[in-house]
Amino acid sequence: MNDLSFKTGVETYLSVLVIAMHAFLAVVVVGAFLALIGIV
Repeated sequence: MNDLSFKTGVETYLSVLVIAMHAFLAVVVVGAFLALIGIV
């Protein structure tokens, strides 16, 4: 039972990490896009 909750916690942590990574990438892409528009 303890092992199961640990595994679920790890899966939750990984999914949160992936979401955070995607959000960070989206911010970087939008920032680069705006910078390009500003340069042009």
